[in-house]
Amino acid sequence: MKELTWHFVSHFVSDIFTATEEEIIDAMKLTWKRMKIVIEPSCAVPLAAILKNPEIFRGKRVGVIITGGNVDLDTLPWT
Repeated sequence: MKELTWHFVSHFVSDIFTATEEEIIDAMKLTWKRMKIVIEPSCAVPLAAILKNPEIFRGKRVGVIITGGNVDLDTLPWT
């Protein structure tokens, strides 16, 4: 698989951002509080990375695709 993707990553990816589990949960919770949308943790990762690095994204137009909702409401991490 590396052979298929490394060319694109090495030529087109300039930064990689990470987020902790706590930051991902905070992003999920923020989305729920502000938009009343339950998103799954994998969907919250981009938002968590943006919230973690506001100086990089400040003043830019940023789009985040929110998908999913495959979450058991009885086991939300903040309840």
